Amino acid sequence: MTNKKRTVLGAGCLVLAAAGSQLRNNESAPQRQALELPPFTASSITIEQDVREYAQRLETAYQLSPEKAYTYSNYILESAEYSDVPKELLAALIHTESHFRDDVISVVGAVGPAQIMPQLWNAACGDVHEPRTNILCAGVVLQHYKRRFCADDSAPYACALSNYNVGPGNLRRRPDSSLAAANRYLNKMSNALAVYDEVMVDLSMEREPIILADVW
Repeated sequence: MTNKKRTVLGAGCLVLAAAGSQLRNNESAPQRQALELPPFTASSITIEQDVREYAQRLETAYQLSPEKAYTYSNYILESAEYSDVPKELLAALIHTESHFRDDVISVVGAVGPAQIMPQLWNAACGDVHEPRTNILCAGVVLQHYKRRFCADDSAPYACALSNYNVGPGNLRRRPDSSLAAANRYLNKMSNALAVYDEVMVDLSMEREPIILADVW
């Protein structure tokens, strides 16, 4: 366990609403540029008790087998620690993207539990066909989008999720259709987070409900 304090967020510690204000203010599509990502050298940093407790939540919330819940608990906690993306958000994203299936390939070529595009992210993350790397990469990608496109947004994680689902270029070149697609995606994420919230244990901390609203 590192000295870094683990982010322990109940499902109510995120407020994701009214994203997209920054998108509407950008009139031109962003220029392609080299990504400035941290060195991707994550290693196992979770402890057994954390993994088992979180696995029980995943098993109940998303109807996973004990074995799969335990495996994914390891992956998600490690990714959350490395990227600072809340574990609840990563779990909901994986449920929304693949229903926790390791070998899913989309019609556009996105792969794995978090549906990562290999041609875009293999150079930064490694082989995203491997489930652990795939989920670690999801945290890296969300954090990158949050910092690159959503720093001034009122709801940066909703903005980051919209970029994750639709793509930054599409959001700026085709805002109407892309924002509609992003809204549908955020609705799915909201449902996935609500399921998780129903089985959250009492964390002995004040929490507010998660809100996922349309990006427009």
